[in-house]
Amino acid sequence: MRNYTSNFHFFLFSFFCFVFLGFFSIPVASANNYQKIAPGGTVILGEFVFDDDFVATTTNCWIGISNPLNVEMVSSTTLMTANDDGWHYYNYTTATDAPSGVWPSVMICGTVQRGDLVKVDKSFIVDWSLVSTSTIKEVVDESLTVATTSLAAVIGASTEAAVLSASSSLFATLPASIWSFSSRTLTSFGTLVTDTTSAVWTSVSRTLTGAGLDTGSLATQSYIDTATSTLAAKIESGWTVTLSDFGETTVNTAYKANLQILNYATIPTDADALPTVVITDSVGTVQVPAGIMTKDSDGTYSYSYSIGGSAVGGVWETVVSVVINGETVKVNDYWNLSSSPADVQIIAITDRIIPTITASVRIDNVGTSASDFYYVYCIVSSEDNLCGGNDDIDSGSDTAYINAGSFINLSLTLDEVGAVGTYWFKVKARALAETNWAASTEQFTAESGTVTPPGGGGGGGRGGGGGVSAVSCNGADFNGDSKVNSVDFSILLAFWQKLPPFKNPCVDINKDNKVNSVDFSILLYQWKK
Repeated sequence: MRNYTSNFHFFLFSFFCFVFLGFFSIPVASANNYQKIAPGGTVILGEFVFDDDFVATTTNCWIGISNPLNVEMVSSTTLMTANDDGWHYYNYTTATDAPSGVWPSVMICGTVQRGDLVKVDKSFIVDWSLVSTSTIKEVVDESLTVATTSLAAVIGASTEAAVLSASSSLFATLPASIWSFSSRTLTSFGTLVTDTTSAVWTSVSRTLTGAGLDTGSLATQSYIDTATSTLAAKIESGWTVTLSDFGETTVNTAYKANLQILNYATIPTDADALPTVVITDSVGTVQVPAGIMTKDSDGTYSYSYSIGGSAVGGVWETVVSVVINGETVKVNDYWNLSSSPADVQIIAITDRIIPTITASVRIDNVGTSASDFYYVYCIVSSEDNLCGGNDDIDSGSDTAYINAGSFINLSLTLDEVGAVGTYWFKVKARALAETNWAASTEQFTAESGTVTPPGGGGGGGRGGGGGVSAVSCNGADFNGDSKVNSVDFSILLAFWQKLPPFKNPCVDINKDNKVNSVDFSILLYQWKK
């Protein structure tokens, strides 16, 4: 469910203002990682789409695709195919010469801004390194088959009779041609050995022992040593250059690249000079044009980059250039930047009387773009236990829409704590399109029993004069009428910023011995629920 919440400003004079909250959404599951395909490959872009009751829907969804050169390849008005189970998908086949890099793509479902409109990042990566070498083998095999077949056909076409006939004619005239050739007499053959211009043994331009059969001496030890040394140098030039796989991070953090160089014997070896770094963001803007890495140890280098709060989310690329023995080697790393990171705080446990436990929670969008945030909360009996895994005391989850730089206050209730004791209330949240979670944990002691407010000014029921029967506090329902309305608000104002003990202890909802804006925020969240 998508929650829209505004910041509450109020004046404790002669009036107050109530703000109502609107709720509506289309929960959409989101892929965590970009797909990679080779040029000419087909990528399947899709999501399961459900309505507010988590029932599969065939509501129209559209897809838009652009290539890394920012050229629109598929219009954003292109309708996706929808199955009865809620799966919406679109198959896109890239060209065989498609440019490599990130192909920005977005999936759009619904139409009403801040209502049922959902946009999901479905970008993918075209990577030339994924092109299969099996195609080369197939071409070679086919060529050999054709060549062999053609050769066999030619040989087969030459019949034995034709071969014998040609041989008989050739050999019959061969002796006469040799002895009657006018430019080569018997005497000439006799001088061939010693002829100064063409003799085999006396020619100065062609020696038997020449290194290249024209100069030098192949048979000398110095030449063999030189050839051996050159061969060893070629063998020893096999270097291994490794760039760290950073993975992902969020805005307002630091990115770090680590580079290692190993020689043919896997020994860390220095480059000719300090490697250089180029960092490009997800929209193709170069953020670091010529960074210089720092040498940490032999053959090991690093580079750190501070990511500002206004950085664009998505897949970034780091390219490192390193010169080894005069040759330049380039390596790269793709990493993901979350532009809508969350921050979670458990403000207080406002109701710890079993079986119902309630916590006041705040979730902030500390990123640069608005997003739907998915949050999970649970009660566990061990601090090391995480939400999920079928071993929670009780748990729940939901979604909320939060603008960039804004936050929401939530009152989260779980009602299956059956015994008193020490427990941990846990909450974690993340933007739907992100993978990084923000989390908060609060230890508390679950109690049993009732609270007996002796009454007080400013309203009836629990807040009015006279004694009342023993009842339990129930959030912001101060007068026990199962409603949170103007009566409870009046009771809260009567105790506003007064010192404890309070005649009606229920007004201190978060039990911090204060009646202030925290209690008022909880009351507003529970208004008319």
